[in-house]
Amino acid sequence: MSHQIRNSVVCALVAGFSLFYCHGAMADVKPDPGDYTGLPAGTDLFVMYAQAVRADDAYSHGDRVVSNLGLNLDVGILRYVHFTKWGDFIVDPQVIVPFGHQKVELAGSSNSGIGDVIFGGTLWTTADLKTGEHLGYSLFITAPTGNAKEKGFALSNNRWAADLQAGYIRKLGDKWTMDLVAETEFYGDERTTSAKTDPLLQAYGHLRYHVSDATHVAASYRHAWGAEQKDSSGAVTATRRNDDNLTLTWASFVAKQWQLQFQYEQDLNVENGPKTHGVQGRLLYAF
Repeated sequence: MSHQIRNSVVCALVAGFSLFYCHGAMADVKPDPGDYTGLPAGTDLFVMYAQAVRADDAYSHGDRVVSNLGLNLDVGILRYVHFTKWGDFIVDPQVIVPFGHQKVELAGSSNSGIGDVIFGGTLWTTADLKTGEHLGYSLFITAPTGNAKEKGFALSNNRWAADLQAGYIRKLGDKWTMDLVAETEFYGDERTTSAKTDPLLQAYGHLRYHVSDATHVAASYRHAWGAEQKDSSGAVTATRRNDDNLTLTWASFVAKQWQLQFQYEQDLNVENGPKTHGVQGRLLYAF
């Protein structure tokens, strides 16, 4: 494979990966277990994430086309959330700023910088901490503010995007809680090439086991489909996704205001794009 063709293939794969980059650094603000808990007005959260995502295999139409991609993505995310009242409803305006370093060994490329800034929030129509039932609706907007927009940097795209979510939490007993989240993402045209991407649909299911009042473990399943990409002439450059992911979570309030969370995530099936695995640490401070 020539150097030029190889780089074109790799850029297409990583561009597709940017739609699915985990844990909230794109328009896709990934909901972790418990994220749809509506907290009392006046609560503030400062959250820091550290992630390491890896991929060697990449797929097209369900077939593995690359086995030595060498994708390494190390990311930090800063997130501020403020809970307040809007009439009778709880809302939580927030801002998310990702940054990181990406290396793709197959392409010989390396990018670092600030990713696209995300802003938005959730409105809860049900937020009952006593019964554990919560129902919220979210809107997040991703602005094309990041670095290396046209170099396949997974944290940065040269377009606007909107992420709509609905999340529901319900207790299944004293020790078990179920979280269900439905999500749709819409993408503006790429501002330089006018390339288009169809909407992406995702569904999440989290099953949490409460070891104690302060600590829980969870298993999460995600299915994603859609997001076919076309160039300005209408030619398909990346076919639609049909992917599955499993994530395992441990989280605990180690002090009254401090929560630690660790996760391991693994793609189970990938129709198009890199098959990733990764780890994440999260530190939350409530005040």
